Amino acid sequence: NRTAGLYDLVDTKEVYVKDDVWFTESIIVQGKHVITKINDKVIIDYTEPEGYVPLKSHPGRKIDKGTFALQGHDPKSTVFFKDLKVRILPD
Repeated sequence: NRTAGLYDLVDTKEVYVKDDVWFTESIIVQGKHVITKINDKVIIDYTEPEGYVPLKSHPGRKIDKGTFALQGHDPKSTVFFKDLKVRILPD
């Protein structure tokens, strides 16, 4: 998985930012619709389909209100976050 992908759901194939370069990532979730952006460029525009069945590796995982995670999945990577902002959007 790469930056701005949805883990085990929608992967990105391209590298949108180089290592050691700060960038802005936006994650917008409204209902079952998710948009990810890097520096205002839309990377993922995904809507969970009706009747979606989660993967066996992530039972019960559906897009809904609740928690989210930002991660560097490679155990050798070092990830830095700054100026995180979370805002609840209207339904």
